[in-house]
Amino acid sequence: MSRRVKKTEPVSVPATARLAKPEPSQPLQTRDSDSDAESEPDFSAFHIGNSVAHNPGDYRDGSITQISLKNFVTYDRMEVTPGPHMNMIIGPNGTGKSTIVCAIALGLGGRPSLLGRAKDISEFVKHGHERGSIEITLASAGTEVKVRREIVREGNKSIWKINGRSATFAEVQKTTRKLSVQVDNLCQFLPQDRVVEFSKMSPQELLKETQKAVGREDLLQLQVELAEHRLKERQIMGELHRLAQDVDSLRKQNEVLERDVERWQAREAAESQLRVLEALVPVVRYTDTKAEHDRAKEARKNAHAHYLEVKNAVSDGVEEEIEQLESQIARNERQRRQVQDELSAEQRTTQQRTSQLERFETRQRDLSAELEEIGKRVQRRREQIAKLRAEISQLEEAHPAEKPQEGDSRELLQVASELSKQKLELKNEIIQLQDSQKGLLRSNRQLTTDMSSNDRQLRDLDDVAVRRRETLRRFNEDTFHALEWLEKNRSMFKQHVFAPVCLEASVANPQVALMVEAIVPVSTLKMFVTQCDEDYHTFTREVNDRQRLRVDVVRFNRSLGSFRPPMPQSDVRALGFDGYALEFIDAPAPVLAAMCSRDKVHEIPIAVGKVNNERIESEKLFREYVSDGTRFIITVGRYGSRSATVMTTRVRSDTRLLSSEGESDEVRATRDRLRQEIDEIRSKLYENEGKQRKLSVREQKVRDGHRNIEAREEELRLERQRIAKEVATWERQKVHIETRRAQLSSMVSEEQRGEDGGRVQAERQKIEQQLRDNARERAAAIAEIADSLSTMADLVHRLALVGLGGQSEAQKLAELKAEASQQREAIVEAQKLYEQAEASYNLAKAKAKQCLEETRKLTDEMTDDERQAVRDEQARRGRVTLEDLEIELSTCRQRLSMAANSGLSSRIMEQYEERKQRLARMESSVLELELTLRQTRKRKMRLRERWEKPLDEIVAKIGTKFSEMFDQIRCMGEVSLQRSGDGVVATDTEPAVDDDDDEQHASEPRDDQDYGNWGVEIRVAFRKSETLQVLDNHRQSGGERAVSTILYLQSMQHMVSAPFRVVDEINQGMDQSNERMIHEIVVNTACRAGSSQYFLITPKLLPDLSYHPMMKVLCIFNGEWQPTSLNFTKYISDARRRPAAAAR
Repeated sequence: MSRRVKKTEPVSVPATARLAKPEPSQPLQTRDSDSDAESEPDFSAFHIGNSVAHNPGDYRDGSITQISLKNFVTYDRMEVTPGPHMNMIIGPNGTGKSTIVCAIALGLGGRPSLLGRAKDISEFVKHGHERGSIEITLASAGTEVKVRREIVREGNKSIWKINGRSATFAEVQKTTRKLSVQVDNLCQFLPQDRVVEFSKMSPQELLKETQKAVGREDLLQLQVELAEHRLKERQIMGELHRLAQDVDSLRKQNEVLERDVERWQAREAAESQLRVLEALVPVVRYTDTKAEHDRAKEARKNAHAHYLEVKNAVSDGVEEEIEQLESQIARNERQRRQVQDELSAEQRTTQQRTSQLERFETRQRDLSAELEEIGKRVQRRREQIAKLRAEISQLEEAHPAEKPQEGDSRELLQVASELSKQKLELKNEIIQLQDSQKGLLRSNRQLTTDMSSNDRQLRDLDDVAVRRRETLRRFNEDTFHALEWLEKNRSMFKQHVFAPVCLEASVANPQVALMVEAIVPVSTLKMFVTQCDEDYHTFTREVNDRQRLRVDVVRFNRSLGSFRPPMPQSDVRALGFDGYALEFIDAPAPVLAAMCSRDKVHEIPIAVGKVNNERIESEKLFREYVSDGTRFIITVGRYGSRSATVMTTRVRSDTRLLSSEGESDEVRATRDRLRQEIDEIRSKLYENEGKQRKLSVREQKVRDGHRNIEAREEELRLERQRIAKEVATWERQKVHIETRRAQLSSMVSEEQRGEDGGRVQAERQKIEQQLRDNARERAAAIAEIADSLSTMADLVHRLALVGLGGQSEAQKLAELKAEASQQREAIVEAQKLYEQAEASYNLAKAKAKQCLEETRKLTDEMTDDERQAVRDEQARRGRVTLEDLEIELSTCRQRLSMAANSGLSSRIMEQYEERKQRLARMESSVLELELTLRQTRKRKMRLRERWEKPLDEIVAKIGTKFSEMFDQIRCMGEVSLQRSGDGVVATDTEPAVDDDDDEQHASEPRDDQDYGNWGVEIRVAFRKSETLQVLDNHRQSGGERAVSTILYLQSMQHMVSAPFRVVDEINQGMDQSNERMIHEIVVNTACRAGSSQYFLITPKLLPDLSYHPMMKVLCIFNGEWQPTSLNFTKYISDARRRPAAAAR
């Protein structure tokens, strides 16, 4: 339970502080370390008031039991024995509080970059000494482990020892890891110069540091494995996708090749068949010629026998009988012709009478149809008359009796005339407005052209700026992206927003540029400068909040002229300086003002050569200066003799961002002129844009009026059109009725005239008489045709008799002639056949002999396999003709010719087989990858189950504590686990293979969580009207960030496995109320039983704070003002008496 005391009450000071006191005549920083032991005053440990003695068992493993320093930063020698719980280290600024923090970090294996103070370890050796050392004693299983680091300035090296034994850096790291020491974890070790980095930590970094701080390295390892499995999963999925594409592409290629392969195989088969067929041709030819020889031989024998038989069978007396029959046939022919002529004449007469009969038939049909039409015509006329009467009645009912009135057409025309005049006036005004806008556009184009020309000239001058931009891009991606956004969106700002300082500022002298970069931090070089609050808020909202870019932007109200140097320039030059840093920087005034506000460049002198360092340090003329390539920082104590401590840093040998590489005054003047002209052009463009907007608004109003007049004119036109349409319709209907009445009158008159005169009856009687006359003429024609047909029958009979007699005689004559001719032809034919058979025999004999020779020659040249293939083919085919074989050969050659012209080669088969094998291998790889993917996903889900649940519990516990502590200070705060991804997104229907089980499951969950991007998000609100905002380096003030940082660290106090925690000057920037509440929270959480060791460093304390018996306050006394001897007992007694005396 804590006890509240006043600041003047006795405080437990159980620490032992043995500080080296230099000789009065010898400066502190030049003290010889070898004489320390002889001249050191003996300050014994004091246990005053309610001090508590600690046993070694009170310290957790890894806790610090003692810290010893020698020639380290500001200390000659120093020893401190912290307590096992809360240790508050207090002392004035510059006495070396943060030096103890540096000693803890560097002594336990930390690198200098961890502290953010210096680059090299040698810079921590006290000024004027070549060696320094740190020795830290750690509790370990009831014993102690002493880790010693000796720092050697020359060579910038370190010598390590563990318990007096030489050790390597790796062994030291192994020892600290074994004791759970994490000096590189901001959640465990937060030095002064890195407090701001905590709020800059990304949620991902904060999650990793939190897991390490609570001692769950296993969870961090699980997260790493999960991220690796996710990466492996994505790689496998990408490889699967690529393989699937390759398989598909290869399969399609082979599908294309399959047609070529089939053609190539067909070609090879055709070539093989061609060789067999070519070998089979002479064999078949010999077989055919041999058979032909045998047939020719037999045919010659038969032809000779036939010739002898025909020659002996010839008879006599046939010629005389032929002559008699020819005379008789001639007489019969003359008689037949006579009868034929008579028959032809009678046929012509009959044909004429038949035609006349057809005309009578046609006349009969026409008269009958005409008689029938007379009756139908009368009926149709009556129907039309009735229809016209009905139509006229309907039209008269629908047609108004009076003609429609045309209305106020003259008034409408007058209104239309007035509207036309108004429209013309508005149109003229529109033309004038358009001309004015065109003039502005031409002016804007000219101004834009001029500005583009100036921009090009500026770009030509800004080659150095281009190189700087590229350096900036490599140096800080966020700042570069913010610059690109600014250049594209300058129209969003009221005033000019300056690019990062490194692009706006330049130093002509490269040697001076090195010094300026040494005193201007990187945060300044990459910051943007705005000129008004509205632009500042716009920039932070768009860049920091929406784009989540980590960039700095500032807005200072002071002008450049308000910054005054601490010493006149003439006095500065008299000391050997070349001038103040501000004098060498070329930049716009707002940028220079920002650099003066942040980095005091108007107060820091620079010298290329050497200056009188002793005078400057003794008289404390400057807090910081640069000379001869070295940066000097002078810290003056606030108490006692106000001695000065000097820290030196060598200036880098290369400039990164500020050197202008010798840019001349003329170039700078040209650049300033071009920028001024561009600003003037931009102002004119803004002015023209205003005029353009006014003209556009006026034109829009005029156009609206013009459109209204057009709408009114359209209404008038439609009204006039409607009236004209009604009148025209009435006129058309009237004409239509009159036309129908005229038609009705004509048809009625015609019908009356036809019935009164009997015209229809007379016409019908006339047609009936014509029908009777035509019937008599038709009967007479039929009788004449019958007589002609009888005569023709008699003539045909006579002609048939004559023909029959002639036919028998002609037939007999033909038979005799044929017989005689056959006998002669038979003899000639028999002789010819014999001669042909003889020639054929001789030819067949020669061919057979030739084919036999060819076959023997071919078979002799063939191999046994080829002869066997030919025999097999011959046996398979059986009897085959040479013609069929030649046709097959021709077909085979054509196929080969087509295949040869297709461009195919044997490489097609090689490619096909090669791709086929590749396809099989790739499909096998796909199956293996799918199996690996399923296994990876299942392992990932198991790892997630092991990691996510305890992580949720840890973050929830921290969040609960964090919210409770914020409630105590009457603010709001929450801590949550920030996930990256959408969780389970699908169910994989492929079988999942278990590593430990051969069974296959139907489905397994898949997730797309990016575990490497999971993080811890801190959200705070310090005012009632605010909503919770993410803690970062831009939204909250320094004090608010400090409060959030310490409370987050305290929220983990009950969970941390780290043996100790260090927080340096976290209360700086807090108001008194917050500082008091935070102090109480820290004391209560750090002084609980079982909590880890805690170091809280602060330069000051408020009165009436809460203290606890388990805490220890360590007061730092260091500096030249330190007395030769000090009676601590008397000092504490006097402090106790002061409140009592004041009360009396």
